[in-house]
Order: sequence, then structure tokens, then C-alpha cells
Amino acid sequence: MERRNVRFIAVKRVNMVKSDEEAEYYGFLSRLRKKIETLFSVADNFGLKFIRAVSRRGLAVRIILGLLAFNFYQLMG
Repeated sequence: MERRNVRFIAVKRVNMVKSDEEAEYYGFLSRLRKKIETLFSVADNFGLKFIRAVSRRGLAVRIILGLLAFNFYQLMG
């Protein structure tokens, strides 16, 4: 993953954090992770888990319709 500039960071448990700065950083990561997992869960509910598209255009249409359905769901809910 070094070639792609990807870093994996394990989120520490509460009793492993040493400073307030570190606690704030890992708190931010935890909140961000929770938001991302929620969005993936919602996308999965709209059928965006596995997209069978033959062309790039078909893939784009499927993703756009999924995002439109997600936004409509958020608007109604």
C-alpha cells in the first residue's frame, strides 16, 4: 500500500490513549469511521453493494440512481 499512499491506522481503546491530543485524534477517527460505515450500510440497503454493469455508462447510471434514491430517502425520512 506504500505505492498508493495508503496508511492503515488502528483505533486505540480508551485506556490506551496517552494525551488529550491523541484522544481528540482517535475520537475524530472513530466518528469518521462510524459515518462511513453508516453510509455503506445505507448504500447496501439500496442495492449498491454489487453493481452488475456492462459499460461505464451503465455503471454511472446505476451509481447516480442509487445516490438519488439515497437523497430522496434522506429527504423523506
